[in-house]
Amino acid sequence: MSISIRRLNASDAASFRAVRLEAFKTHPEAFGSSYDELVSKPVSHFEEWLTDMVAYGAFSEDQLVAIGAYFRERGLKMRHRAYVISMYCAPKVRGQGVGRQIIEHLADHARSKKIIQLHLGVGATNSAAKKSYEKAGFRTYGIEPRSLFVNEKYIDEELMVRFLDEAPEGKTV
Repeated sequence: MSISIRRLNASDAASFRAVRLEAFKTHPEAFGSSYDELVSKPVSHFEEWLTDMVAYGAFSEDQLVAIGAYFRERGLKMRHRAYVISMYCAPKVRGQGVGRQIIEHLADHARSKKIIQLHLGVGATNSAAKKSYEKAGFRTYGIEPRSLFVNEKYIDEELMVRFLDEAPEGKTV
C-alpha cells in the first residue's frame, strides 16, 4: 500500500471531517471533544480549522487514512511551544509507521517556525499510542489526573514532550 503525506488545507475539509468523526466515534476516550459535539458541525467549521491550524494527512489511493495537527501557543513567552492534537490512524494503516511519519512532518514544520518543543496528552492506559509517541522521541513529564470523563469513568492523561532542538534516539537534528 502506497502512502503519501501532505499538509491539509480547506479543500480537504470534508475528508478531514469524516476521519475525525470516525476517530471520535471509535475511540471516544482518546479525544477531548466528543462525537456528539462534532457531528453537528458543518464542513465550513473544518475548513476554518484547517486554515487556522497546521494539519497533515496520510493518503492511500486518494483516501485520507490518518491525520495529525498542532497548534502553537500565542503568548510571547510561550511561542516556543506547540501542542500535537487530533492524531488518528485508521485501522488499516496502524502499525506501519504512518503516525510517526505525520509526527515527523509536524516536527519539521514546527522547527521551520522556530518552535522548539511539541507537547501532547495521551490516555494513561493507551499503551499502543504511548509506545508510538516514545518511538517518535516524546517522553513523559507528568500525569493530569481525571483529565477526561468518558462513558462514566475518568481517564488520566500522560503528558509528553519532544524537544525539537534535541534529536530522538538514533537520529541527528
